[in-house]
Amino acid sequence: MAQPIPQLDFPTAVQLSLNRLKDMEGRSRRSEFWWTMLATMIPFFIIWILNRGAMSIVPSIIFSLLGGAIWLCTVPLQIRRLHDTGRSGTLAKIAAGVYIVQLILSIIIVAMVQNDPLAYFGSAGTLATFLGLVALVYFVLVIILIIFWCQDSQPGTNQYGPSPKYPDFQ
Repeated sequence: MAQPIPQLDFPTAVQLSLNRLKDMEGRSRRSEFWWTMLATMIPFFIIWILNRGAMSIVPSIIFSLLGGAIWLCTVPLQIRRLHDTGRSGTLAKIAAGVYIVQLILSIIIVAMVQNDPLAYFGSAGTLATFLGLVALVYFVLVIILIIFWCQDSQPGTNQYGPSPKYPDFQ
């Protein structure tokens, strides 16, 4: 069996991922994936904390959209990581779509309740219930994705390209 290439360090992994920001083809190793996810989650959580402190709707919407943009920038990396385990990237695309629906619903509910707090007991409340179901679906999808992302690279070449971890595997 071929020897794996050592894992990537933090700066190398993030640089490699940034160079392939829009690339949904090929494969990405676990080290590239997890280091890059760490690098993107730090600003994501800072924005999330700022959003929780926002006292009006405009900063709240801006912070939500910025956080969403940071998360959605990782979708090509998520797809490449699934490719490295021999899976299609469809599940990551579905999760991204569910996330977008969740983000839009959240913004709509905040806008509705901002002007009329009692709206939460009407149509905003119905949307909030639907948002809860969408969030549950997203949570389940992310758990499944995390399990797949944690798995080792598929040795050798698969339908998505050669292994970045086991280049000499026959």
